[in-house]
Amino acid sequence: MTESTETATTFHRIAEERRTIRAFLPDPLPQEVLDRCLDSALRAASSSNLQPWEFVIIKDPVVRKQANAICFEQRGPQTAPVLIALVTHRETQKRHSRFILDTLKERGILRKSQEQYWSRLMPLIYAQGPFGILGMFKKAASRLVSLFRPMHNMLSLADLRVMTHKSSALAAATFMLALKAEGFDSCPMEGFDPWRAKKLLGLPRGAEVCMFLAVGKRAETGLWWERILVPRAWTVREI
Repeated sequence: MTESTETATTFHRIAEERRTIRAFLPDPLPQEVLDRCLDSALRAASSSNLQPWEFVIIKDPVVRKQANAICFEQRGPQTAPVLIALVTHRETQKRHSRFILDTLKERGILRKSQEQYWSRLMPLIYAQGPFGILGMFKKAASRLVSLFRPMHNMLSLADLRVMTHKSSALAAATFMLALKAEGFDSCPMEGFDPWRAKKLLGLPRGAEVCMFLAVGKRAETGLWWERILVPRAWTVREI
């Protein structure tokens, strides 16, 4: 077996073994393991490489208790030794675009097209104007143009929210696979009070909790049932 084949086999085994676990052992998650998994997650793909995410590790016992309540006292967050809030950010676009441009310039590989992309196009896409009016106008205009030629969706506020959540979900998926590779499990949760979560974490304008992630070693009762997958033909097709 070649090295590439072994790597592929290992990855597919990890993907097969990753499950959503709803009860955890009290065994701690070593900090070095958590750090490695987070570092892998931060390498996930993101729209325009803007990396609009933030992993908030909840350690304060009081905040953790409140977070458990916000997650409706589900067994996963109640029993997990680590609870993380994955936050999406829209307002970090300017800072991250500037960082990308500065880094490319420092490396001596900044092209004019890249400078125009992150310094001009990105601000245009993210601009919403008062009450989101500009965003709605851009969306309508881009839809009109798309009747005649392919056109980028110039992104209303709702579209920006979808984009940042999609990118953050990619980071979450990478994080969960990394955890499984380290022998730990996870439970991603969309069931929580979003308004209370935002207040609890003190999030700024343009930030939202994408999901909570309970992390740890699975308990015997953590897996509720064997995996159920709908028929492949329902989810894969060729045209």
